[in-house]
Amino acid sequence: MKHYISSKEELNETVKKAVEELLQKELPSILRKAKRKEWINTNELMELTGWSRRTIQYLRDEKRIPFSQEGHRILYPMDGIEEYLRSNQVNPKD
Repeated sequence: MKHYISSKEELNETVKKAVEELLQKELPSILRKAKRKEWINTNELMELTGWSRRTIQYLRDEKRIPFSQEGHRILYPMDGIEEYLRSNQVNPKD
């Protein structure tokens, strides 16, 4: 869709409106990512998802969720967990 912008004021208003719409859409996600931890432990993952410790262990054993392990300490990357949740999302019918 093409628009003809006839004046500088109209251009400024169009840009302002586009930036406001973008910020309203993207800002909550940006703020959430800025405040969150990059890596979480099993207890934090349980709290975040509501999964049991056993479910998380099963998902790890099946290599369905990403994790990093040093000895007994296991950490999960938030980006990987969000990607897993998104890839298994079921959308309702219209």
